[in-house]
Amino acid sequence: MNPVEAVFFDVGWTLSYPHKSLWDCFSQVIREEGFETNSEEVEKTAHSMMASRREQSIREFLEGAEYPDSDEAFEAIFLAMGHIMFKKSGLEGDLDALTRDVLERFWLLENWGVYPDVIDTIERLRARKIRIGILSNATSALVDFLEELGLLQHFDFAVVSAIVGTKKPDRRIFEHALEQAGVEPSNAAHIGDMYLEDILGARNVGVRPFLIDRGRDSLFPNFPEAADHSPEEVEIVRGLDPMLDALGVE
Repeated sequence: MNPVEAVFFDVGWTLSYPHKSLWDCFSQVIREEGFETNSEEVEKTAHSMMASRREQSIREFLEGAEYPDSDEAFEAIFLAMGHIMFKKSGLEGDLDALTRDVLERFWLLENWGVYPDVIDTIERLRARKIRIGILSNATSALVDFLEELGLLQHFDFAVVSAIVGTKKPDRRIFEHALEQAGVEPSNAAHIGDMYLEDILGARNVGVRPFLIDRGRDSLFPNFPEAADHSPEEVEIVRGLDPMLDALGVE
């Protein structure tokens, strides 16, 4: 096993988490519109939607699909999801406006916190002179958001999908991160919370991947991504410390 010289971090549900989940925000808007639901029902709908496409998505990736990205494309995904959520709840009207209302509530700075193991992890990697970077599927607003959270200053670089024009699991965004770090794939690791984007994407370029499970503070707390995969298939960690241990970082 080659020594690690760079580590790439996903952001949402890896470094940072929302106090009020996306599903909380959706359910709040739906209830304000006069319809009954709760965050668990909304989460179940969203997860079912993703799970129904899982095999096809993986097959498309293995067949060489490319994944362009932009601020407009990123928003379009959320708008499409919003339409599904609201229509399932019986809502009609301006569903784009309702979805944007959800996103405004969700992305409020005060709604977000940083996991308690993040700064210690950064300091331990820094002490070993290991390059650290952000590698995230997000809009161009993420850079300012990270700065406001107090995280950006701790990283050597940030690779954001809407800025570079391609998103995980596309090999090009991982190659961009490798160029920024100035290391070979065999000397890099990546950690994130999604199997296709973070695990298969990293493996495809020879980067060592870790799947992080943040428990109740995960994107899908009732449908953990790690539950679908065995330790023999994926290196699963319940926090950042186990990743450092696996990489031999004291």
